[in-house]
Amino acid sequence: MARLIVNALSEDTVAAPGNRLSNYICVSVTDTNGNPVMGLAIENFKVDPMISAPGGNLVHILSFFAGRLPGFYYLNVAPENMASWKHGVYIFAVAVQKGNDKGQTLASVLMD
Repeated sequence: MARLIVNALSEDTVAAPGNRLSNYICVSVTDTNGNPVMGLAIENFKVDPMISAPGGNLVHILSFFAGRLPGFYYLNVAPENMASWKHGVYIFAVAVQKGNDKGQTLASVLMD
């Protein structure tokens, strides 16, 4: 088993309190030598809102695609069960696994 180095940032560009539009999470995944980890699929990623705005829900990954640069990925998440975003801070746990290699990080966003 090897460690993956995962960094993530979240941005609510189109997501807003009261809607269900995508909240973006941009993720960088490298190996311990700094080489980009390529070929990841949606199944390699898990996202959990560890802290959510009052009344906030769990999320699911709506869509996923690789970035233009190797090792970068876009995750688009939305609240589960047809819920809408709530006003406040969300802190997402982002976990990545490729075979036996694993890594994780946190990303936060102010939903306003």
